Amino acid sequence: MKVAVLFSGGKDSSLTALLLEPFFEEIELVNFSFGHDDSWMRAKEAARELGYPLRRMVFDADVLERALKILQSTGYPNDALNYVHPIAVETVAKECEFVADGTRRDDRAPKMDFGAIRSLEDRLHVQYLRPLAGLGGKAIRAMASRYLDFEEELSEKHPASDFEVGLRYALKERHGQMEVDRIFPSNHTHTRVIRRKRFVQEIKGQEDQACQSIQSES
Repeated sequence: MKVAVLFSGGKDSSLTALLLEPFFEEIELVNFSFGHDDSWMRAKEAARELGYPLRRMVFDADVLERALKILQSTGYPNDALNYVHPIAVETVAKECEFVADGTRRDDRAPKMDFGAIRSLEDRLHVQYLRPLAGLGGKAIRAMASRYLDFEEELSEKHPASDFEVGLRYALKERHGQMEVDRIFPSNHTHTRVIRRKRFVQEIKGQEDQACQSIQSES
């Protein structure tokens, strides 16, 4: 089976991919951007470290225009993020039966509600997976730290490639930093995955060999 995972290069989407490994023979990471900055390269670097292929997709120009209008009219990012996110999920779901993302239990945005999820699955005959939906931030950080080295930076430095980082860049490009500061929290941070911890893979390989030896002896 194959699963497509919405991927930013941060710890949440990276952990999501790792948690799905035992269940899918093929994992494809999919990064969405607005096409105006090079933050998607962070996702490319992280995907290489994880060992999965990355596909880059760029939103249509009208999606960005609508998202920017929502940002400026509401004065905060949640509605714009919740507008963009299901578009990305549905775009991928049209091509793959299983689609996943790294949205968490305590996320306010982006996040699809139950009705939107049921509609997506019924209309497109797909399965939408949220492996982190039952986990809080502290648990996710502890689990991700077991498998990944990552660093945390201010979002304005574009450390990862997710919807918020892309919207920050586009808003600054169009309307200046003061407008970004008006809408987005100044102290918000994102994580960037630096590497996958190899010793974990080595341990897993040893465990697999041990299991094979036990099976051959039985």
